[in-house]
Amino acid sequence: MNLTVVEKLIIAALQIDDESGVAFTAEDLVVIAWKKFPDTFGLKGYLDDKGNPAYPDSNRVFAEIMGSKPIRQRGYLQKVGRKMYQLTEAGRAEAVRISKINTSSPLRKLSIPRDTIIELQKLLESKVLSKYLNEQTDLITFFDACAFWNISPRSTAIELTGKLANIEKIIKLAKDSIGSGEASTTHRGNIITSSDLDSLNNAHNYLKKRFESEINIIRERTDERK
Repeated sequence: MNLTVVEKLIIAALQIDDESGVAFTAEDLVVIAWKKFPDTFGLKGYLDDKGNPAYPDSNRVFAEIMGSKPIRQRGYLQKVGRKMYQLTEAGRAEAVRISKINTSSPLRKLSIPRDTIIELQKLLESKVLSKYLNEQTDLITFFDACAFWNISPRSTAIELTGKLANIEKIIKLAKDSIGSGEASTTHRGNIITSSDLDSLNNAHNYLKKRFESEINIIRERTDERK
């Protein structure tokens, strides 16, 4: 059974609930969710010696439990204090149900070429995406954007156009393959979700807007030798 992000979170919340029986903090959920599902809730771009996410991505969890996200719309989680949460009876029942029927059968493979998967993984593990997800966009430089796009400030217009189109094609191929769910890859066996691809696309579009003037300078080059 392929679990959604919401289902993974309530399973993590159930573990806390079973161990403590009391309300838990958002940070408690961040740590437990990361430990149980590191590929989904691990911080991109920071891997340990085994190639696994070395740190939790707190923003990933916060985005799902704060505001009007599905986990609260469905009545699975309730806020009981400042950054304090508790599973509802409906949430506990759903987490128990999912835990019972979840099996160890492998996720479907991401059905895109291996070379494309490797390129996609590099983008997902890039420093640019990590800074974007952690609200550190002020630290992103044009050189960071160039590394993300695999160009240089002296690239030609045709090189720029090709690289940008390539990234957008990679994201589209992956989105078409995954749909609204998630899939494992043949590159280190990582799991890529639809949400990961949305974040990647948003970061790509942010860079294009943020460095529009620099991009326009490159687009004006017509001499391939420049």
